[in-house]
Amino acid sequence: MLNKNIITGAAVLILIAGAVWWLLSSGGGEVAISQGGETEGPALELVRRLKNIKIDTAFFNDAQFLELEAAPKTSLEGVSKGKTNPFAPGRR
Repeated sequence: MLNKNIITGAAVLILIAGAVWWLLSSGGGEVAISQGGETEGPALELVRRLKNIKIDTAFFNDAQFLELEAAPKTSLEGVSKGKTNPFAPGRR
């Protein structure tokens, strides 16, 4: 039983030592940050262009806009119904 514990402890110490060595040899964890538009892809360019859009809403206060009326609803009275749907569920 004591042998198993010694082997397990040695394996854990080797793993910890390996992890520490790997972290220290990886260059200190410094990440290079590029400047300017080097990181801009097409999606980021689109977002930047969309943020710069300014919509002029002054036409909502324009007299011609305020005089607009909704189109009258079209009456379907007198219009004959077409064929029945052959693909409707429940039909054979």
